[in-house]
Parts: sequence; structure tokens; C-alpha cells
Amino acid sequence: MTSRRSKDGDIEAGRGPRLDGYLSRAGLASRKQARALIRQGRVSVDGKVCRDASRRIEDEIVALDEALVDSPVERADYLMHKPVGVACSHDEREAPLVFDLLDDTFRHRKLKIAGRLDRETSGLLVLTTDGDFIHRMTHPTRKVAKRYRVTYRGTLPEDAAQRCREGMLLTGDETPTRPAELSVEGAGRATLVLREGRTHQVRRMFRAMGAIVTALHRDRVASLELPADLDPGDLRPLEPEERALLLRDSSL
Repeated sequence: MTSRRSKDGDIEAGRGPRLDGYLSRAGLASRKQARALIRQGRVSVDGKVCRDASRRIEDEIVALDEALVDSPVERADYLMHKPVGVACSHDEREAPLVFDLLDDTFRHRKLKIAGRLDRETSGLLVLTTDGDFIHRMTHPTRKVAKRYRVTYRGTLPEDAAQRCREGMLLTGDETPTRPAELSVEGAGRATLVLREGRTHQVRRMFRAMGAIVTALHRDRVASLELPADLDPGDLRPLEPEERALLLRDSSL
């Protein structure tokens, strides 16, 4: 039987994944990051340091910095409608957590979030076991657009849209924000599109313009909108065409 090479460089039949792909699928790093770890001699296969990222892994024992790497599960991608009041974290001290909303079907998977939302922000989350996917969705150079629906208290200045478009130097930051698109939709309501993800960025930008955000909801990432039939707290698989859309929009 002839083996066929998949798009991510693994052999689909007859052989296991490459070592870099094995680490990426385990959610430990992107493929690029995994290759760096391998070159640094931090990865071992069956107890011996391996610097060959193309090494095929089948039943061997893989370790990173002497810590065993669990065999990666089959790739899994999901969409979630995050409700207000839960944290995007695995730290039990921050409970309740997004991961507490998952039923037993999903809990065994090493899901991570591609672009977090703070506790008081609701909306579209992408959860995945694919480290490469997370890297492409979140790395600053990708400039993936995220749309936020904002409810605020106060009055925005007449030049608010221009200030967002030109970039703003926020308190505590060393560089201005990237150009953002602000649309004011009436008293106390606006839409803001960002292409970066600084901590509490929307709230900080509005505060710098003299307004206070009272509710925040992300309803689109790249060209993918939050499905209207996905209720707060619900999760469903990411469809192949949706994943392809996100990957297309995160390409350089």
C-alpha cells in the first residue's frame, strides 16, 4: 500500500507523525517552536536526545525536558459561545472556568484557546488541540481581525474613530495600538475591529477616550461569525470549511 502525505507533512498511512508534528499535536508548541526545541536538544526519544525533527514516532516514548509527552489525541477543533463570568484559564484558582462548561466527552482532550476573552467578555471562542492553529490565529504578525460589540457609558469624542484608526498610546504600553476600526452606532453602542490582542484592550481604549465599557461581546474572528444558534455556554465542532476560512484569513 502506498502512503499518502498529508498537508501538514505527516504520513497518513503506514507511519507515525514526525517528531515536530507529534509535539505540536500534543499542544506543547507550534511546529516551528517544536523544531527549535528539538534543535536545542531538549527532546528525547526512548531516552536518547533526538535532534531530528523528521523522525517518525510510532510507539516510542517522547520526553520534553525529561517530562514525558502524552501521545497526542486526534486533532480536535471547536467553537464555543463564551458566557460572561467564566475565565479562559486552566487555573482552578480562577474558577469558574471555560473548561468547566465542557462535558465528559471533551474533558479528556487537551484543548487550548486560540485567542482568549476576559471573564466579563462574552462571545466567540475557538478551542483546539492544534498548536500550529493557535499560533496562526494569535501571533501578532498575522493581524487576524476580531470584531467586538461594545456597550459603554459616557460620551466619545468626535475624533474617536480617527484616534482608533491612527493608533493610541495606552497607559503602560510602549507602542501605540495598531489601526482599529470604530463605528459608533448610537448612544452607548459601538463596534470595534482590532487586529491585535493586548490585555483588556477594548476597555482601555474606551477609557482613554473618556468612556467606560459596561458590556463587551466578540461576535466575529477573521471572517467567521458566531453562529446565531449557538447559545451562551454551548460548544460544537468547528466545521472543516470554517477551519479553512480561519486558516485562509490568518495567512501571511
